[in-house]
Amino acid sequence: MRFDAAMNDTIRARVTPTEKRALFEAARKSGLTLSEFLRMTATDAARRVAA
Repeated sequence: MRFDAAMNDTIRARVTPTEKRALFEAARKSGLTLSEFLRMTATDAARRVAA
């Protein structure tokens, strides 16, 4: 995944407190920020669905 491109767009999503905790914990365990984790996993999922 390219992280050198300018990131000016924002996506907002509503999640439950439980989902938020799970996402933060998964990001932490992966050694990523929440934004990095969400970009990586969402992009991977989108590519699989589009294939």
